Amino acid sequence: MSNSKRGLAVFLLLLTSVRILVVPVVYLDFELNKDYIVKNLCENRFKPELQCNGKCYLAKQLHKVAEDKASKEADRQEQSFKKLLEETFHHENFVFSQTFTSVVSSTQNLFIYKQRHYFTLATSLFRPPCLG
Repeated sequence: MSNSKRGLAVFLLLLTSVRILVVPVVYLDFELNKDYIVKNLCENRFKPELQCNGKCYLAKQLHKVAEDKASKEADRQEQSFKKLLEETFHHENFVFSQTFTSVVSSTQNLFIYKQRHYFTLATSLFRPPCLG
């Protein structure tokens, strides 16, 4: 394998692992800085009877990571949905015929649903089975 392919593979592996390792890095940061967090950043540091020991700070950090992931995922889904709509409903894909515009613009056919139709497609297609 050439050096450029190997370098690209390593870069993509690192990029992927950074996304995967966000939560373990938050836990690692909490464990490494636990004393500082308990003394300075914990919301319950003045209430030792709660025995929080910085877990409130850890919960906030994990919640922030989860929100970031959720918002990025929502943005990604919104972008893909917009792209799908643009590709599906592109203006060149829809060509309206003259008959469609004439029916819509015609005033006498505006309330066509009020006319009675005795023959419909449904009655011609759906009949009970013949017995015998």
